[in-house]
Amino acid sequence: MCDPICRSGDVELICALSVSVKGRLDVNVALNRPSYQKSTYHIYHADLGNDGKSGTDVNIGQCSLTDSTAHPWWSVDLGVALNVAGVKYTSGNSYGEFV
Repeated sequence: MCDPICRSGDVELICALSVSVKGRLDVNVALNRPSYQKSTYHIYHADLGNDGKSGTDVNIGQCSLTDSTAHPWWSVDLGVALNVAGVKYTSGNSYGEFV
């Protein structure tokens, strides 16, 4: 599995992030559900991570991004307990390049 956390010395941040969570019917059950992250860098709120768009270019507001912080995290509230068939996330740097 890929690691969406970018590291620089002791500082970490969640890189540009886009997430989908597939249930049994191959439906993105995370789509537009409430989402949260440890911190928010500028305007790159957690809900940009599960809005259904897969872009990772923060320069045009396509994804979520945390401040540089120790132990960053991002989460989504699916609303109910589900058997999850898979989680797909796309991570990129601040220029939208995949990392």
